[in-house]
Amino acid sequence: MFKIAVIIFRECLEMAVLLGIIMAITKPIKNSKAYIALGSGVGVVFAAIFAMLASLIADSFGGLGDEIFDAFVLLITTAIICWTVVWMQGYTTKLKRDLGDLSYQINAGTTSKIMLVMMVAMAVLREGAEIILFVYSISSSENIAVSEYVIAILLGGFVGFSLGAMIYLGLIKCTGKYIFSISTTLLILIAAGLSAQAAGMLTSSGIIEIYSDQVWDTSWFVENASVTGKVLNITVGYDSKPNSLQIIFYLTTIIITLAMMKLRSILSNKSNG
Repeated sequence: MFKIAVIIFRECLEMAVLLGIIMAITKPIKNSKAYIALGSGVGVVFAAIFAMLASLIADSFGGLGDEIFDAFVLLITTAIICWTVVWMQGYTTKLKRDLGDLSYQINAGTTSKIMLVMMVAMAVLREGAEIILFVYSISSSENIAVSEYVIAILLGGFVGFSLGAMIYLGLIKCTGKYIFSISTTLLILIAAGLSAQAAGMLTSSGIIEIYSDQVWDTSWFVENASVTGKVLNITVGYDSKPNSLQIIFYLTTIIITLAMMKLRSILSNKSNG
């Protein structure tokens, strides 16, 4: 439940901040809020269509075996989470610049307001699609009650949108960057844990037979089924009896993500300089 709440929180926070930036920069446009609301509605509709398509695709792959499909979804979700973390590096600055240009063009009459609607719709669709994939991947690897889904989604969404609104209103400008830093760290660890779970599925099912030997056993210290073990699994992907492939997947995910974040930072500084 905590994983879902963190993901919903991060995605809703991003969505709220992005919409806040769009609202602030497009204030000079007449009836801009109405077009932003329309774009948000279009994005939600497309996200719902994406959810239905994802369900149909999941059913069509049922014959390949649950382990293969679930592992595939976990790995895809890991890649998307990592790319989201990397992509958000410096994205706000670029978005402000692009929106400033768009706002000027709309006011000058050289661009239709439909472009504003489409920009908002794509932002909402992207966040919605990510939420759908993330929640499905977690549910495929864990048994979560419907009530826990509802609580996690409502809690994560409420906190995310509330903080996003406060950042937009300027109430917590100083702490905004720390909120994103903490949630980014959690997302990287969650992604690493998901990739390790995928590796565990692939080795336990016999699909991959190499590096399947158990490396250590810390169950004497923290059991997977204990409260502490569950908390550690949720936050850092803890497994008391990991095999070699799980450790490789876990560390590789973290290293690649951090390397891509550093590379994007360097490229962003060069382009701004």
